Amino acid sequence: MVLAAGLSVICAPASALPVGAFDYRMGARAFTSDDGLPQSGANTVVQTRDGYLWVGTFGGLARFDGLAFTIFRGKPAFDTSASEGPQAGPASDRILALYEDDRDWLWVGTQDAGLSVRRQGAFHHLPVCGGSCQINDILQTPDHTLWIATSVGVLNLDPVHGRETWIGRGSIGYARLARDGQGRIHVAGNEGFFVVADGRLRPIPLPDGERRVPVLKTSGSALLVGTERTLYRYDPALGQWQRLGVGGPKAAVADADGQWWVATISGQLLRETGPGQWRDVPELFGLGITSLAWDNEGNLWIGSGGKGLLRVRKPLFGLVSAPGWGMNMAGRAVIADGQGGMWLGSACAGLWRRGPDGDMQRYPIQPGQGNGCVASLVLDREGTLWVGTVEGRLIRVAKGKAKLVGAWSIGNAINVWQRGDRHFLVSSERSMFDVRTDDEGRIVGQQRIAALEGMNVNNIIPAARGGDWYAGDRGVWRVVDNRIVERWTPREGLSSRFARALYEDKETATLWVGLYGGGLNRIRNGQVSRYDSRNGLFDDTVSCILRDERGRLWLGGNRGVTLLPAPWRAAAEIESIGYTTSDGLTPSEINGGYSTPCHRDTQGRLWFSLVEGFAVVDPADFPDVPPALLTPRIEQVMVDGRMQRIAGSSLTLEPYARSLEIHYTAINLSRPRETHFRFRLLGFDPGWVDAGQNRSILYPSIPWGDHLFEVQARAQGGRWSTVSADLRVLNPQPWYLRPWILILATSLSLLALVGGTQFGASQIGRGREEQAD
Repeated sequence: MVLAAGLSVICAPASALPVGAFDYRMGARAFTSDDGLPQSGANTVVQTRDGYLWVGTFGGLARFDGLAFTIFRGKPAFDTSASEGPQAGPASDRILALYEDDRDWLWVGTQDAGLSVRRQGAFHHLPVCGGSCQINDILQTPDHTLWIATSVGVLNLDPVHGRETWIGRGSIGYARLARDGQGRIHVAGNEGFFVVADGRLRPIPLPDGERRVPVLKTSGSALLVGTERTLYRYDPALGQWQRLGVGGPKAAVADADGQWWVATISGQLLRETGPGQWRDVPELFGLGITSLAWDNEGNLWIGSGGKGLLRVRKPLFGLVSAPGWGMNMAGRAVIADGQGGMWLGSACAGLWRRGPDGDMQRYPIQPGQGNGCVASLVLDREGTLWVGTVEGRLIRVAKGKAKLVGAWSIGNAINVWQRGDRHFLVSSERSMFDVRTDDEGRIVGQQRIAALEGMNVNNIIPAARGGDWYAGDRGVWRVVDNRIVERWTPREGLSSRFARALYEDKETATLWVGLYGGGLNRIRNGQVSRYDSRNGLFDDTVSCILRDERGRLWLGGNRGVTLLPAPWRAAAEIESIGYTTSDGLTPSEINGGYSTPCHRDTQGRLWFSLVEGFAVVDPADFPDVPPALLTPRIEQVMVDGRMQRIAGSSLTLEPYARSLEIHYTAINLSRPRETHFRFRLLGFDPGWVDAGQNRSILYPSIPWGDHLFEVQARAQGGRWSTVSADLRVLNPQPWYLRPWILILATSLSLLALVGGTQFGASQIGRGREEQAD
């Protein structure tokens, strides 16, 4: 697999899925040197408590906020000057190990320059092993001692006083450290497997005479031990080894559920699905994985040897897309079959039925060439399927056989809805027909609904106050007895006339309207509230609206699927969470514009027609959590183009300082481009300034005085930060421009003027006297 720099990549599984299973594909996003990574390889990854992701490479140390990398460079190899005191980067660019201790200090192990630590924003180099050994792993114990595995032995370090104690010094190849459930330190590497006892390394025999141990991790009270040949779980208390059935382990990490993910030397990535059970992740094969790490947002970060740093999310959406069956064509309509299966209509791969066991079967709906292009589906109360086609035909499918019922404007798709027993509404082009059929499916009566003439209808639902709501390209109308009794268009406050989806909450008398390009509108008590990407909505196109058992709303649109976790709380803004390719939607766009692109089945699962295939999700897998609150941070400040060191959270400007540039961020590793900011400079800005996704502000000039700069952040659909990142900016006025100085200067000037005038007058008077004499 080749990953293009900066692109989202989803690869199909190499083998067919078992019958009944959905296709859950891992979504990967690759970051390479083109995205700002020091080089297209990553040796180690760790997330610190402040949310930043730190990446160690052979080209330097990088800090990542989800959108941009900040590089911290080591000293050039030819620079042999002393390095005492704070430094701008670690001792070397060749980074092998990263570890954050309980003081929030970041420890950096290098390949050729020993150990560095970053504290209070600056790097300090430690002289352990002469500052020239290779640091492979770092671990802290509850007594605050650091244990360090190096190329010349194992040492423990008192980080406060700098005292170091060596164990096994002179040996080579100690690479991994772990602490078991009893608090004992275990060491592994090229020379075998050891436990620290009485200040010495006591060897522990490995099964089958193996020697080299590249993987060592804590696993509950036990240890995960990977030898060159296989993976074991080792119980130190009992001295027992359990073979886990994974060959050639190379790197391992446990997820939030305690399940292990293991990379092998053969290029596989395996995830644990049960005791001794593993499932291959074939779409991530052949990456040359060097490290694995999870962040606090549920992303798996994969360091590779040359394919960059990859962000991977567990898939939330299952896919129904089988190229061999033609389901790679566009999905159009989906509806439950009443027997635990689903009817799936595509354009133009025909009609399919997915049985309860996952078996797929095609149902021809037209004779001759082609499979038929489905536009809409309806299952009547007798279990018979009615199909509206793109060609303008209405097809009845009963007992597996398709029969043409009627045809309207040929070449124009029709939508169909059931209104009662053998009673249907059919929308064709800009006309709506009231159609009645007999028990054999033949049309026995048809009438054009004059009130809806000229409207291209996309959706119909019963109205709580009587009649039906109709959504189409002329807004939303409520029709009772073929009369329009209520109309909502842009004139009445709707944000667009192109309405696609409807949902009415009868308990609160609230109508939700999904619009193409106009976002989501709420109509309640005769008032329209409009929501789009400017006030919290993930997607400005809403093609369908589904409600789950918890009262949450799910919206299908052009960008993916949007979840409204608490629609009843929406006020001036609305909370929303967007799901796209990184969550398993491949592709992410919902194929809207027809009457049944989405459906909730009898099990509560939600189905979405995609521009290629279909997706399904179980809302029960999504806990009731609002979008994450982001924490803003001020990263750097520049005055007149020069970087400034900030003392605490304050900055005093030098006299005659002109421009002030402030760079800020918020850690959002999952969806960084959905992060929004707002800021204000108290005493200068009249209120909050919406910065959108911009992460810096330039003030060409700052007034005299004491000011407070504040910045807040929010995820798309989330709330603004409860705590701002702030910077106090003091721009002291020069003494000669202070008010009392100006008043004194003005007074002295006036006195001088008055004195000069009186002196002049006296000189003139004296001159006149002399002339008189």
